[in-house]
Amino acid sequence: MSEQDTDANKDEENQQTSADAQSTMGDDPLSDLNELEKIKRELQKEKEKAAKELEEGEEEEEDLREVDYLQKLITLAVKFDHNVGMFLMPGYIDCGLKYDHKLAEAYLSHLTTIQKFLRLLEKVDGVTRELVTKDCIVHLRNVVQQIHKNLVKPLYREVGLMKKKPNMENLNNFQTHWNERLVELQKACDFEYQILDVKGLMVN
Repeated sequence: MSEQDTDANKDEENQQTSADAQSTMGDDPLSDLNELEKIKRELQKEKEKAAKELEEGEEEEEDLREVDYLQKLITLAVKFDHNVGMFLMPGYIDCGLKYDHKLAEAYLSHLTTIQKFLRLLEKVDGVTRELVTKDCIVHLRNVVQQIHKNLVKPLYREVGLMKKKPNMENLNNFQTHWNERLVELQKACDFEYQILDVKGLMVN
């Protein structure tokens, strides 16, 4: 078998892996952890392969644009995590509403997992990094969508029904940061996925 045939087969296998990963992703981001663990093992193999190539003097030029993109995704995940913990929870308390700590912690844990994968990708080259980066974007978007559906919308619906408005400082801070992050996430989605729309998750 020629080297070109081998490369073609690898590309086909990588595309199938990406398709399989995306087909298993549902609306509930909490069901994706097993898939992420599988990807983590693949990344580790890719990392070991890259280290071996470096030892053999086969280092390739690093795509600075791709590295910058990874950094922006990591920062986004951290900021969403921080915003929910710092402003959304106090916002619930200000309104006298029950905050679902277990659900929120599950979402934040998922954001942390995505951050870890993205940081691991910084040390990995090749097709695997590109495929997993795309999967991480979808996972990040799904987590943000679930936070909006199950934590943000119910809170603002209750606030809208209140005759006497509560202290809105934390909620206003949350809204400002949340909407800014969504604009940044939309740009990140547009880099790889032009069809993903997150602006509909903004708080007005």
